[in-house]
Amino acid sequence: MSTTRRLLVIGERIEPLERVLPLLRRADVVSQRAFSLDNARPLMSGERFDLIITHYPDITISLAELVATVRSESSPCRTSGLLVVAERSEVEEVGALMGRGVNRVVAATAPVDRLLDAIADLLAVKPRRFLRSVIQLDIWVGFGVKRILTVTENVSITGMLVRGGREFAPGTRLHFELLLPHQTPAIRGDLVVVRQSDRVREGVEGFGARVLAFIGDGEARLRAFLDAPTADPADESEPTLRL
Repeated sequence: MSTTRRLLVIGERIEPLERVLPLLRRADVVSQRAFSLDNARPLMSGERFDLIITHYPDITISLAELVATVRSESSPCRTSGLLVVAERSEVEEVGALMGRGVNRVVAATAPVDRLLDAIADLLAVKPRRFLRSVIQLDIWVGFGVKRILTVTENVSITGMLVRGGREFAPGTRLHFELLLPHQTPAIRGDLVVVRQSDRVREGVEGFGARVLAFIGDGEARLRAFLDAPTADPADESEPTLRL
């Protein structure tokens, strides 16, 4: 059975979304774009999309008309998720439609991983998996490499929450080597820091990162690990370092 999910993006370029579309493709999400509500209507009337995302405000889109179109009794998208990326000044206005046709509102200025989390939730994508395992991070500084060893808190195919590393500002690019339980060699690739963690909300002092690229078979191995039935929590509760 196919696990591919279908996404419809309505409107002109939505900057935060442009940064996550490559990650969504990696997670088997197929996207289509309509540049106005008029262009989107034939698509929505002909087939169902798992999620519809639009931006507000947009001169080509009436949000009230979009909600009415999506939620009409004859619409194939009647049960689809509807997510609005709103400018900060409009979040409160759009929020009034929550539960009245709109499923989620994310501020355009919010961290990228907040948008990813909202999309994953609405697409019923498996959430990040708790995993405390050793990760090596490398960054080029001057004429050499700064290397630190730390521990992940949770991991998904598109990103991770990492303890420590508070010196890495959002936008910092790092090479990583992640050790999975009972596996060698390490998963290798490159990531970018997208935010500092919220210590009160998440109970972690560290940073959230988005995976930019994997090296070799790293993506396939990590996907297989995440899709496997969860093992005894004791197997994942303590970091292990193999030399």
